[in-house]
Amino acid sequence: MRSTMEPTGRPRVVMLVDNTVDGDSRVQKAARAMADYGWDVHLIGRSTTPAPEEYALGAATVHRLPLEAVPARKSLLDRAMRLRFPLMYKNNGLADVVQRDVGISKTEEVQRSFAPGARARGVLPRPMRDLAGKVRRRFLQTRVRQTRAGFRWRGRRTHGRLQTFDAAMWKALAGNGAWRRLDPTPLRYDVTYGPLIEALRPALVHAHDYRMIGVGARAVARARSRGERVRLLYDAHEFVPGITNPAGSRWLASQTLYEREYFKCADAVVTVSEPLADLLVAEHGLAERPAVVLNTPPRTPSAAPAPGVRAACGLPAETPLAVYCGGAAEPRGLHTLVGTLALLPDLHVALVINTLDSPYVQGLVATAEAAGAADRLHLMGYVPYAELPAFLASADVGVHPLRRGPVNHEVALSTKFFEFLQARIPVVVSDVRAMSEAVADMGIGESFASEDTADLARALTAVLVAPETYRKPYTDPDLLDRYTWEAQAEHYETLYHRLLD
Repeated sequence: MRSTMEPTGRPRVVMLVDNTVDGDSRVQKAARAMADYGWDVHLIGRSTTPAPEEYALGAATVHRLPLEAVPARKSLLDRAMRLRFPLMYKNNGLADVVQRDVGISKTEEVQRSFAPGARARGVLPRPMRDLAGKVRRRFLQTRVRQTRAGFRWRGRRTHGRLQTFDAAMWKALAGNGAWRRLDPTPLRYDVTYGPLIEALRPALVHAHDYRMIGVGARAVARARSRGERVRLLYDAHEFVPGITNPAGSRWLASQTLYEREYFKCADAVVTVSEPLADLLVAEHGLAERPAVVLNTPPRTPSAAPAPGVRAACGLPAETPLAVYCGGAAEPRGLHTLVGTLALLPDLHVALVINTLDSPYVQGLVATAEAAGAADRLHLMGYVPYAELPAFLASADVGVHPLRRGPVNHEVALSTKFFEFLQARIPVVVSDVRAMSEAVADMGIGESFASEDTADLARALTAVLVAPETYRKPYTDPDLLDRYTWEAQAEHYETLYHRLLD
């Protein structure tokens, strides 16, 4: 049996991603498609187990590696926290262990007082041991309290002036290279993935998303230093300066500087939407506009109405059913969709989501219960991406209530938008720019004011009253063919040949 590391006679492509591959439909589709085109594709991702993993994904090979550690970098905020709370433990997990130890110590003291037959003899008299135990417990509890207070204090200042100053100081000292001091996480991927990339000796490194651009650029530089001819393709999945993250301004500054340092190392850039391509040109002063590969689903032979989400909900054909698929988090605006259950008494809502028991999802359930509509909210787990359009097709409308404001929301043409399209169901989206414009241009649905439950109810009513108006554009086969993964993957194939021929 041939080793996956041996040359195959075909040009070898190494794709890089910073996740576990599972759940990343774009990366999976890219690896499968380019392997089907005849490239020798190896996809490297992160493992959640201590041992490396390898498996086939279609004709591609997936390698998952456990991340190596690199020295952590303390921020000014971390140092200020330790000065203010000098007795705190390094994390809350350790404080939990110590708190349990305090409880054990207290139990031992109670035993000595009230279970004399079980007393353990010692050198010190019992009163002295009890006193020493009390002193020790009081000290440990002080440390536990400082730990809790310290991390609360830090959490309130994640987006504060000290973090901003910290980032500005390192940027002034080290320029784009300041990310090494602010957040060296990319170096973990570099030391983990680098040896395997070198062993695979690719002709092309395809770096997916911003965290991989530096890993790919450094691997390509090392290969070129050995006299190898290697190209780098950067697949920009989002606009990094526009990322919203609870880690704060220091973290965001680090990611932005990191991408900026390596951006122009790429021999070509591809991205996920036309508006994002425009932003990348403006942000990085690109002479050549990035190619666009939309994150569309694979071609489906039909959008048969059953079995599917309607059957999973146990609903008859005449019951109005709205569906959402994707991540369940507050920025996705699912609370706005669930809120319409109180305004539309016949409507059922199905959420095909990544988690069924998070605090946010529990809040959605509570909202439905408060409206007396718990039986009209249906929660279910993810469906494989290749099956999803057919699964969604029995719904009356697909809804994406994404919150307005963040740049990446405004420029997104999300996967679920195209999954609704391939399911041939009407689409209702919030008034984020790219998707609301696409819905209006195609004539396949309505948009509503973000986080306005009443306006979403209006848009849903318009679609449910006249569904054929919004389904009519799907009778044009060119519309559906243009937005399939098979059509989009041709852009990758063109880019690969341009870089390597």
